[in-house]
Amino acid sequence: MSVYDVAIVGAGPGGLYTAICAAKKGLKVVLIEKRKDISKLTRYCSEHIILEEMYNGDTITVDVGAKLNSKGEVPQGTKNIIKSTNFGWEVEYVGPLCPVRDKYYYSAKLEHNAHYAWPDRHPFAWKYDKAGLLQQLLNQVLALGVEYIPETTCYEARDSGKSEGLLLKCVSKGKRFQMQAKKLVEASGASAQVAQSLGMNEDRIYFASALTRAYYMSGVKGYNPAEWCGYWGLCYGSNFAPLMGTGPAGHYDWADVILIGHPAQMPGELFEHFTKKSPVAYMFENAKIEREHSCATKAYAPMKVPYKGNVLAIGDAAAFVETQMQGALNCGFWAADALEKELDGKPGFDEYTKTWQETFEFNDDGMMQVQSGYALIPYYTDEQVVYLFSLLDGVTMDGSWSQYASPRMMWKEIHKHDERIQQERPDVWEKIVNQQGKTLSDSMSQ
Repeated sequence: MSVYDVAIVGAGPGGLYTAICAAKKGLKVVLIEKRKDISKLTRYCSEHIILEEMYNGDTITVDVGAKLNSKGEVPQGTKNIIKSTNFGWEVEYVGPLCPVRDKYYYSAKLEHNAHYAWPDRHPFAWKYDKAGLLQQLLNQVLALGVEYIPETTCYEARDSGKSEGLLLKCVSKGKRFQMQAKKLVEASGASAQVAQSLGMNEDRIYFASALTRAYYMSGVKGYNPAEWCGYWGLCYGSNFAPLMGTGPAGHYDWADVILIGHPAQMPGELFEHFTKKSPVAYMFENAKIEREHSCATKAYAPMKVPYKGNVLAIGDAAAFVETQMQGALNCGFWAADALEKELDGKPGFDEYTKTWQETFEFNDDGMMQVQSGYALIPYYTDEQVVYLFSLLDGVTMDGSWSQYASPRMMWKEIHKHDERIQQERPDVWEKIVNQQGKTLSDSMSQ
């Protein structure tokens, strides 16, 4: 039985980039992927390159290879270079891009909203073709001689210890087989089966099961592909704000309508309410569903130590929320370096862990507490959210994608009106004090 230096489970951006970087270091690598064709996305995921400074510990830039066309997009076939400012990697991406220049958080009254954009209108994110990028990375993997095994599930790993390595149990098209590797990288996403089989989730707090469905829709009135919008209020049908952003590559003229539900409130029901009964129902009167994607994930607290024995979990497999493509590439870049050191008898996984903890904001317990303090729905009534957002009339905050930075920025603006809130709305002020008192001052001083 052939023994690999590294087995990687999952051909997402993290697994692919681990394979590329590890192969360039001379390691013998095998990449295992359950899908037949990774260039066809079968579940919903984010497809944005986020340019926000120090987003999840890194600043990503894109050298765009062509000017925007008449539609305001970078056309298909354009050669672009994605760069990590902090860690130094570069990835070529050939494909289209659509700029995201504005973000709006809407209340029940649409004229009262939180608006984020840069004064010079430069984008804070690019919508890209994730499936196309995955195929391009896979082409590099194959050119480097990495053994690639698609349509295969690794359902169990047995770790025999530091020197003996691992026995991997796999199944492909109904046939079971085994392989051996010195090290294993778990990169198969939030529902990572191998990590589960090794007990790596045992110490993680389980929050909830999130059910997400995205509807790509044509004919949505008022849709703008350069905007990312969230809708806050029970009038929109959910505690989780429905979202609307840029449609898929090749159809940036379609709106991407995203509903997040749970077993007691299915996304389909939320969609019906949002598109037919909410304050924005008029936008969908002549709209058509062109395509649908779904995903179901279990939300766990992040792995503070993302390795066990010879196994390293990277990207979404160890995260609280999606690490995005750029976060996954960072993880793959660090993982290859860690693997090389581990195989040389050095504490590479410890070094990876330190970088992981320092880079991703969700690893900070205080950050998680602050986020709960910023929650709007259902803590505040729809009318109270309208009032709070009215305090932002005429204000445009800096362009921000971050689910961590954006609430801080919004509440910083709202708190400029503390005396007014206390006088006009003591009911709102009482809620602010009760919910945010323990964490808000600390977050605002950072």
